Amino acid sequence: MKDVSCTQRALLFIEENLKRKISLEDIADAANYSQWYFHRLFRVLTGYCVNDYLRRRRLCEASHELLYTSKPIRKIALEYQFESQEAFTRSFCSVSGITPGRYRKQIAPLVRFPAVCLDNSHNYLKKGAKKMNMRTEKKDAFHVVGVSCRANPSGTLHKLWGEFMQRVAEIKHVEDNNRAYQVCLFEDANPDTEEYTFIAGMQVSQIADVPEGMMGHTVPVAEYAVFEHHGLLDKLHQTYEYIYGVWLQENGYMMAEADALEVYDERFKVGEENSLFEIWVPIKKG
Repeated sequence: MKDVSCTQRALLFIEENLKRKISLEDIADAANYSQWYFHRLFRVLTGYCVNDYLRRRRLCEASHELLYTSKPIRKIALEYQFESQEAFTRSFCSVSGITPGRYRKQIAPLVRFPAVCLDNSHNYLKKGAKKMNMRTEKKDAFHVVGVSCRANPSGTLHKLWGEFMQRVAEIKHVEDNNRAYQVCLFEDANPDTEEYTFIAGMQVSQIADVPEGMMGHTVPVAEYAVFEHHGLLDKLHQTYEYIYGVWLQENGYMMAEADALEVYDERFKVGEENSLFEIWVPIKKG
């Protein structure tokens, strides 16, 4: 329950400071977590990246002032911490489809983005959770070679895996041809942009003869909680929500500052209900 209650405290901090200049560091401090840990936890528990959530909440509240006050648009923009009226207009159009000036002529709100409350969502996750196959395992350091990209965890990695499938035969010194890894690098995380380096690759005996355009990486030793995701990929977010929103809380663990893994072997079948792959979450006692 600690992660849920601390994230809820951060959500309240955001609500109290929509008109103040606050950073990811400030919000993470309100939850009493590091930036690295908090922004990953926030995304899983709420479904949004921190900066995107903050922007959407500000736009929602600003839209109310557009409709129900006579404040100049520029003043509203600056009060909600947009750099200029032009920046506010661009952001507002991206969520509403119309300019703030045209929006003022509406008779009912069109921008709806209520504040998230985790208390109810956490109870829902617990009630709806299925018994999930899992184990804890300490894994020694190992090497991977593969293709990489910078991405936000909430984005799609289809392009990365498409490139990997086209080039996997180029990788040398492969130890197991039936097992592929997706590695999310802890050491290369950027909390400000909420981006990570992801590798789609194979475990190798040594980082040598790396093909042009690929990268090698040594995944350090870590203790993991290993979960099985069954079924289609469009349900993957539910598995992650259970891991972060229920399992870690109830078993007294936190996510450790280490690389996170997804492991694909012959049990993974694209587009099939009987597909299975493993999610390896680095853990430490909370």
